[in-house]
Amino acid sequence: MRKKIIIILICFISIGCNEICQAQNQQHKIDSLLQVLETAKEDTGRVNMMNALSSALLHTSDYDKAKKYAGDALQLSVKINYEKGQADAYGNIGNVLWRQGDYLIALKNQMAALKISEKIGDKKGIANVYYGIGNIYNYQGNYPDALKNYFAALKISEEIGDKSGIAKTYTNFGIINYKQGNLPEALRNYLFALKMQEEIRDKSGIANCHNNIGSVYYKQGNYPDALKNYFTALKIEEEIGDKNGIAGCYNNIGSIYYAQANYPEALKNQFASLKISEQIGKKAGIRRNYVNMGIVYIKLKKFTEAKKYLDDALSLAKEIGSKDGFTESYVSLAELDSAVGNYKQSLEDYKLYIEYKDSMLNETNSRQMDEMKTKYETEKKDKEIILLNKNIDVKDIEIKKQKQLKFFLIGGLALLALLTVLVFNNFRVRNKLKLENIRNKIAGDLHDDIGSTLNSISIYSQVASRKSPAAMQELEQIGEASRKIIDAVSDIVWTVNAKNDSFEQIILRLRSLTYNLLKAKNIEHTFRADEGMDHLSLSMEERRNFYLIFKEALNNLVKYSNASRVSILLTHSTNFITLLIRDNGVGFDTAQPYPGNGLLNMKSRAEEMKAELKIESETGSGSTVELKLKV
Repeated sequence: MRKKIIIILICFISIGCNEICQAQNQQHKIDSLLQVLETAKEDTGRVNMMNALSSALLHTSDYDKAKKYAGDALQLSVKINYEKGQADAYGNIGNVLWRQGDYLIALKNQMAALKISEKIGDKKGIANVYYGIGNIYNYQGNYPDALKNYFAALKISEEIGDKSGIAKTYTNFGIINYKQGNLPEALRNYLFALKMQEEIRDKSGIANCHNNIGSVYYKQGNYPDALKNYFTALKIEEEIGDKNGIAGCYNNIGSIYYAQANYPEALKNQFASLKISEQIGKKAGIRRNYVNMGIVYIKLKKFTEAKKYLDDALSLAKEIGSKDGFTESYVSLAELDSAVGNYKQSLEDYKLYIEYKDSMLNETNSRQMDEMKTKYETEKKDKEIILLNKNIDVKDIEIKKQKQLKFFLIGGLALLALLTVLVFNNFRVRNKLKLENIRNKIAGDLHDDIGSTLNSISIYSQVASRKSPAAMQELEQIGEASRKIIDAVSDIVWTVNAKNDSFEQIILRLRSLTYNLLKAKNIEHTFRADEGMDHLSLSMEERRNFYLIFKEALNNLVKYSNASRVSILLTHSTNFITLLIRDNGVGFDTAQPYPGNGLLNMKSRAEEMKAELKIESETGSGSTVELKLKV
């Protein structure tokens, strides 16, 4: 019997710690490891058993025991000079501390594991450490450094054919894209990871992917599909006994019920999540629960309870250094202070929210992430295996390239002409980059200065209307005017920002506008866009006119059509982009003049970008708007 157990144990060790924790009957394997550990000698085998046990306990969220066995493994591996055991132990300790929110000490342990793994040439160990370091930076909101380490892990995982490592990395790419608001790319990352997790039958990974896919649907307002994925994830997490995963599922399900205004069910699920997070000592999970419970209590007008939970959430965010925690806490506190009439404090909270949000979503971070992605893909094609976290002297590389370029350009007039063309192209690119920087600065100034001022006007008009009932009508008009200008400024900021030049961003904004306007009027709608349009790019003026024509058409539809169904279709042929909007409303006589400048503005904007605009309608037969733009 004992020999059989030892054979099983050797199989566990040979497939690695991650394979052990992914099995369905986790507790049985933990018990088997404990049984064999009782009589194991103090050698490398015992170290491997304790590290495997620590990893398995980590995935059942028993963090105290996981840290204990990792510590015992480290102590013994140092005693017998077993470097592989030391690296695995440091990595396990780092993973436990990361789950508990102790990011600084977790990072120190992962760095120690990386140093040893590089020394002994353990590629899979190196990839696991890079992945663990990326998780720490990800939770701190340091996305460039998180991506840097994820790409390093992905490169090694692809080299050694580790599908589990590849799937985990793409899951985290999705998480970062999700946090940056790039929902289409996040969904692509999650679906790719899910397919790979299903191939290797990793139940923990499959559950994690369903959870993340549900979050994308939640952000898009698709609550039925979001709940479907969350409940699928919950069922799997309960099967494998992952308390951390179960807590996350309850938290997500509670968020859906909150969005549907089912506040009792929202609180029920948040309390269930909080109870488990407190049991396993996961501070990041407790912080999220506090925020979600606080915003539910705001809706229930239980402001004392809301204040308590939101203050506790902010304290935990400061304790664990979570930038996500700061933004979520301050925006919720701003809502709370506004609800109780403390508008001055609400404005201060909102300013802090903007400050932390901008620090996470600034242009530098986005540019660094794009550069790293391009660099990784280029190196992958050229099969240059270079770890991204090495200190590369970019200036020296550039100088070498320039010397090589000068060497090949020395020659006759033909080569001189080629050099002239290159200089001209370089000048043109610099001007383009300079223009983009100016556009981004204008967008930032409009967002920070004008947007903040208009928000202040709106808030102060509300305060003044309460203090001066006699002037309430005028003050409400001021507030309404400021809100309209805020909406217009938002459109201008979006138009000017160079990041939104791709057609993918245009589609995303059109979908968002459609959902917000038609949902408010309970109008059923479909929105379909051809695949393969993401690579298209419009100029700033074309993008502005295209969006404003769509917005005007949708506003007119909502105000005047009395439609119950709307169909929106975006198609791309060889040379044209076509937008088609159809409704089943009351229609109108296109030959009759109508008050306002809406239709004239639409036609003027179409002419400005040399597009063809057709508006067809008859009284009682609905309307059709078709915009055809040559690209």
